[in-house]
Amino acid sequence: MKTTNNVYIKEIKAQIRVINEALKRIQEAEKVQDSAVNNREYNKAKDEAIDASSDVMIALEEAVRLASAMGCGMRYTNITRL
Repeated sequence: MKTTNNVYIKEIKAQIRVINEALKRIQEAEKVQDSAVNNREYNKAKDEAIDASSDVMIALEEAVRLASAMGCGMRYTNITRL
């Protein structure tokens, strides 16, 4: 039987995958920055790290929203106190 929580959990796991991929992109960009031989390569890697950081923040926001919705649906939190 498929419950609402199963849907939330599936979506949260998807966001976690996005976060992990973005963190890998940040690590790769940092490696490129360390080994850059010119300013162009360095700036390109820096921009990639910034974009990946934004992706992490967006995915975290979505994961928190989903977890909050799941908690409110299960009455773990009193929504009037939020």
